[in-house]
Amino acid sequence: MAIKQVYHYNFIGHEINESLNMGYPTSDREVYCKRMHTVKEPTKDDCSDCPYFAGFMMGNGHSCYWKDVVPVEQEEVYIPHEDVQKELMRVSQLIDSGYLQKG
Repeated sequence: MAIKQVYHYNFIGHEINESLNMGYPTSDREVYCKRMHTVKEPTKDDCSDCPYFAGFMMGNGHSCYWKDVVPVEQEEVYIPHEDVQKELMRVSQLIDSGYLQKG
């Protein structure tokens, strides 16, 4: 395992237009936010000045780029929508252990 910069692909529940037009709850659009260290539906303001923000995923989520503890050969982390709380817990444990910084 190494601490290095990797892309994090945070998937939402449904494609953004489908989620909004079909009336899915806010929770359908929530992702793990490293800067705020929480699970939330990101707003434009949340991402516009975020040092981790790496782009939108064609309406399927957000990509971010930050230091993480991953296998040496790993360059990307995929966070399926159903695992967003697991990602929060995983990162919380790494922060508590001193491997990562909060925010």
